[in-house]
Amino acid sequence: MKLTNKNNNYYQHQFNTKMTSLTPFQATDLFQLNSINLDTLTENFNIGFYFEYLTKWPSLFFKSEEIGSYNGVNNTQLSGYMMGKTEGNNDLWHTHITAVTINHYYRRIGLASYLCSNLEYITDSTPHETNFIDLFVKANNHLAMNLYEKLGYSVFRRVVGYYGGEYEYPSDTSSINDNKDAFDMRKAMRRDEGKSIRSDGREHRVLPHEVTF
Repeated sequence: MKLTNKNNNYYQHQFNTKMTSLTPFQATDLFQLNSINLDTLTENFNIGFYFEYLTKWPSLFFKSEEIGSYNGVNNTQLSGYMMGKTEGNNDLWHTHITAVTINHYYRRIGLASYLCSNLEYITDSTPHETNFIDLFVKANNHLAMNLYEKLGYSVFRRVVGYYGGEYEYPSDTSSINDNKDAFDMRKAMRRDEGKSIRSDGREHRVLPHEVTF
């Protein structure tokens, strides 16, 4: 696969990708995140947050690398990463996608789907065996919602004011705002028996402090 971008001199030299590899995220990879995280669609976290995931859920924090050549020299480039965790109890034992992010130059070639499918494969098996996978997406982020719906996710509930900030949380669910609300999207695993699927999930509203597991 040949990637070129007329707006970026680096990619005019053509990085020739031979294959994509998924490997565990390492602490030293944090030095390579600028190419991915310096983007308006990507949330940035403090370094302690990344280290927490590396120590508590190392198997659910992994990256995609493009293995290829640049100007005739073999090289690898970090193209994306997945941050996930497990939480909850009993029927609410589940996998949570904290972040799935793709480098701007590697979008729309199926990498996000690849990372999500790998997380599903890992946590649908022992020792995790979670009941469902969930994530939160801003109510006006239609591009992301379309992606997750194609992967089998559906809206379970609307969290009113989720992105408004701690001091802006609403006191009731009567007023909705697509720019501040989040959709809790879920995909049921085989042992969930459909408990995490609602045909009218968009109509179920909760407040941020009610999101507990």
